[in-house]
Amino acid sequence: MGAGLACSTTCGRSPEDLDEVLADSRLLDAGQKKAELAAYNMMDGKDDGEPGMSPVTCSTDLSASPSNQEEAEEEDEGAIDVGKGEEAMVVFEESFNEVLGLCRKGRVFDAMTALKNLEQDVQERSPAKRLDGGQALRNFVERLQEDPLLKTLREAHGRMTSVLSILGPSALPGGAGDKRWVSVNITDPNIHPEFHGDIRIRFAEGAERDPHGPSTQIITYGSLTAYPMDLEEFVSVYRETDLYQKEWVADCEQCEGKVGGPEKLYSAYSRFINSSPLMPTRMEILTVREFAVCTKSPVPNRGPGVVVVDMSPPSDAKTFAGWPMPDPTKRITRMSGVGLILYFTPRKDKPGFCDVFAFAKAAAPLPQWLVPLSLLKRFFANHFVSLFRAIKTFIKDDWEKLGYKDRISGKPDLYESISDIKRMLSQAC
Repeated sequence: MGAGLACSTTCGRSPEDLDEVLADSRLLDAGQKKAELAAYNMMDGKDDGEPGMSPVTCSTDLSASPSNQEEAEEEDEGAIDVGKGEEAMVVFEESFNEVLGLCRKGRVFDAMTALKNLEQDVQERSPAKRLDGGQALRNFVERLQEDPLLKTLREAHGRMTSVLSILGPSALPGGAGDKRWVSVNITDPNIHPEFHGDIRIRFAEGAERDPHGPSTQIITYGSLTAYPMDLEEFVSVYRETDLYQKEWVADCEQCEGKVGGPEKLYSAYSRFINSSPLMPTRMEILTVREFAVCTKSPVPNRGPGVVVVDMSPPSDAKTFAGWPMPDPTKRITRMSGVGLILYFTPRKDKPGFCDVFAFAKAAAPLPQWLVPLSLLKRFFANHFVSLFRAIKTFIKDDWEKLGYKDRISGKPDLYESISDIKRMLSQAC
């Protein structure tokens, strides 16, 4: 199941703000060097503008009329003349490597912001604005378009943004007067005495419905508080899908998973077949799961954390998000239109605990009268209680014997980036 940081070690600055300041400062340094050189040459000459001893003369024509000077300044605006763009190319390369570094850390949204800034910077200092980068600049622009990891970044960001776009104000529960939902509260002292879940379900309506989708389309909202698991551990349970066992899930007939590395931005493939006696048919849940470490929350009224987005492939897809898809199985209903958002946030007041926000849209090719909300309510209550009890019993309590700890240490770029979220919270002013 599934508010930016006001300050980190420096009050009022988030890490990405500081990254931008550093990037800007490099460009300012290049401009400052240019200005200092021009000033030196002017001071070395005579009062009437005669060149001095320096072999480099001032590039500004002091005898030019005010209007000509203004035109020259307009032409110079945005241009980097020092070394004919060589300094700018150095900055571009550094920014390019910063984008790749953010990708390797799983910071998808920060990486996409940095990439857009870099692309804009390159455009503003293009040959049309007198940056003479020559072949080097053309090669760099081509790399921005063709780099495999940047292609993956653009595609993953687009998919995640599309799913997150369903989180409009009208989609979320509107309080006690919102009669669209049926709700169920879940508690389990075997998980933790303070653990609590609020699960709500309703049918999709209006613009939420896919007009070409199945007749049954549902919206699920969930809020879990005080789950006794550290942030890195909790995220690893959802990412390392190949370690999950069907015995851990109630009524699970089959489960399988595959995981990608940084070249796939750590996405994972997941497939479950559930044969719950509460449902009129066996259900297959097939998704690709993508992750982003978030210094600014994509979910309203939440702090820094990790977002997990599950998406089902189109019904006829042979591949999806870089993963091969199995053919549909006879006599099993494959859920479609799945868009699941999970947002994990560490508890600053309770180290070792997490809160989880969940929002999902899903559909099944079944008549809506066959799966009333009262039935869905019982199904989801049973599913979530058994799911989180299983994570606590089979994974958390047996942590040292399973492979999750090795996976965390084997992916330091990702999981240390997740640990940084906790450090940011602890250092927040």
